[in-house]
Amino acid sequence: MKWQPVVAIILGVAELNGGPSRRTVGARTGGRSERVVHDVLEATIDELARVGYAALRMDDVAARAGVAKTTVYRRWPTKAELVETAIREAARIDDPIPDNGDVRKDLIELVHVNVGRIATPRARALARLMTNEGGDPDVDRLTRKIRDDKRAQHARVIERAKERGELPADLDAVLVIEVVFASLVARAIRYGEKPTPEQIERVVDLVLAGAENGGGITGRRRTRPPPRRT
Repeated sequence: MKWQPVVAIILGVAELNGGPSRRTVGARTGGRSERVVHDVLEATIDELARVGYAALRMDDVAARAGVAKTTVYRRWPTKAELVETAIREAARIDDPIPDNGDVRKDLIELVHVNVGRIATPRARALARLMTNEGGDPDVDRLTRKIRDDKRAQHARVIERAKERGELPADLDAVLVIEVVFASLVARAIRYGEKPTPEQIERVVDLVLAGAENGGGITGRRRTRPPPRRT
């Protein structure tokens, strides 16, 4: 399932209840416009989870949101634009990331937040549908774009650690994030099994131990010692 690591990184889809972000540009805070945007984006995620991207119809989104279809088309002229806005909002790409001054604490907190969002029935349904629709040009383009933005957001935790001298300066920050998230979130997506705090800490400690000792260094090839003879 080639999309699982990608979905693990880009999706934090629970509810769009984290307050307005830059994705609701033009929506007056607390006003009807903001509520309409919220309802439409919620309806879009629900429809994606129900029927997938290919079968999603903007008219159905409008009906689910309780608004006129012209309201949807006026703000989002195409299905691709609507879906991108909805997923970016749900993934909370513009939200601040942990900054505790300690990379271990930051990573553990980052995983806890994202696992909590992903381990919901709706997020899992959406993840499975996105996995099944891999190969659709619109879905692939959208996923790559959001994946790259989400990776860059999470990788700032590692970049800060490199600046503080906690991790090697030439460490591949994105690789660290991918390893941590793919190993912890895949089960939450596929089986609804939320990792325990102890499991999260063990994985983070394992990955950081490797990173601190030269694993994940860009351009470095490590040689394995010869096996011991018995």
